[in-house]
Amino acid sequence: MPKHIAVIPDGNRRFAKKMNIPLAKAYAMGIDKTIDVMEWSKQAGVKMITSWGFSTENFKRSAIEKKFLFRLFEGKIREFLENGRFKKEQLCVKILGNRSMFPKGLIKSIDQMEAETSQYKKFQLNLALNYGGRQEIIDACNKILVSGTKHIEASDFQKFLFTSDIPDPDMILRTSGEQRLSGFMPWQSAYSELIFIDSLWPELTKEDFLSAVNEYENRQRRFGR
Repeated sequence: MPKHIAVIPDGNRRFAKKMNIPLAKAYAMGIDKTIDVMEWSKQAGVKMITSWGFSTENFKRSAIEKKFLFRLFEGKIREFLENGRFKKEQLCVKILGNRSMFPKGLIKSIDQMEAETSQYKKFQLNLALNYGGRQEIIDACNKILVSGTKHIEASDFQKFLFTSDIPDPDMILRTSGEQRLSGFMPWQSAYSELIFIDSLWPELTKEDFLSAVNEYENRQRRFGR
């Protein structure tokens, strides 16, 4: 059983077109699907999920699309804070990425969420927001230059990444049939098992998810040995 699963929840816009529904509704369904996957993971014994929620490239999208996405993010965070779900489920949430470019209200909600959930240990959800793998590595290199370090080992480099205190994912799952990582966790995915499925993210079923986990369990991981 993988301890840490990372997901690339691809296909929200294609799902909206396929079902002939507003894009905002498809994105809302996508956020709810992330919560479903978290619950399925907990039931299966997985202890950590990392989900890519918004990439650095997504800032190129229209102002209207970004606006309702940011409202969806903030609304779901506020909902969980107000109904006590974080505390009830002992759910720790960590944000990976540069939050400084988000609206002030969203930044405030993110900061509050991380502060209020930092002590919980039962399950951890990492959300990659304004995250890009190449940018993460560039930022890490700049931090190393600023520190004045002359020589660095791989284990030291890890300390400068957003995932400095997070284990590498055992498995990376991407939906929608695309078979690439698109810059998601390039450093951390060196020995991750990659699993690609055709279902669009909002239509992912529990059976799809458990089938992917079962495929992982049947693989032999050698780590180069």
